[in-house]
Amino acid sequence: MFSKVFLAQTASEIRNHLPDKLCYMALHFSPYGKGLSNVPLSLPKDSIILLDDSMPVDNHDPMVVAEQLTELVLRFSPTALLMDFQRPANQALEEMAAIILQALPCPIGITTDYAKKLDCHVFLPPPPVNKSLKEYLSPWKDQGIYLEIAPECSMFTVTENGCVKEKISLVEGLPLQDVRLHCHYNVEVSSDRAVFTLCRYKEDLSALVDETKTLGVLGCIGLYQELKNL
Repeated sequence: MFSKVFLAQTASEIRNHLPDKLCYMALHFSPYGKGLSNVPLSLPKDSIILLDDSMPVDNHDPMVVAEQLTELVLRFSPTALLMDFQRPANQALEEMAAIILQALPCPIGITTDYAKKLDCHVFLPPPPVNKSLKEYLSPWKDQGIYLEIAPECSMFTVTENGCVKEKISLVEGLPLQDVRLHCHYNVEVSSDRAVFTLCRYKEDLSALVDETKTLGVLGCIGLYQELKNL
């Protein structure tokens, strides 16, 4: 079902299941040194390496980090490095990212707060269920896109005061389907509100991945823990 998706796995997950396309995750800044921690010992060629900021940048040396990443790229020949920076944007991370971009001999993607300022690809979060993929990708179409996918589910409550969106757990058995948005949905109407529930099931995700190929997406990344049961 997801043979075209890079499955994001930790080292322990890889030992139990090696996917056709691998995204190595949990590489992060060291809690005790100036470089990186949880560096992979081996990787299949053409994997994706994911660097996160779960440990904040403090006294880390950008040159040490860049040297470690360059060594990984030269050793394992990944198809890309993605910087999944989720903390509020800050100067230390921006400077770190800029030095990594200059040093590495492979494609690089980074989350939107930094991609706006840096000359590199963008790593986008999963598309919202209420927006077409083409519309969602449009602002970044000239920059090169790596896209996260996930079984998203949201509820939209419309009243006379407006619309409130709420992320919810996956709801099974929604009866209606929107092939343009790649989702299943249901509508419940009462005297004072209309509630729209939209979810992406496995068949919706599969169709969404297929559409990314027509829109120039460089790669889709999905969390193994979220996709393995689909």
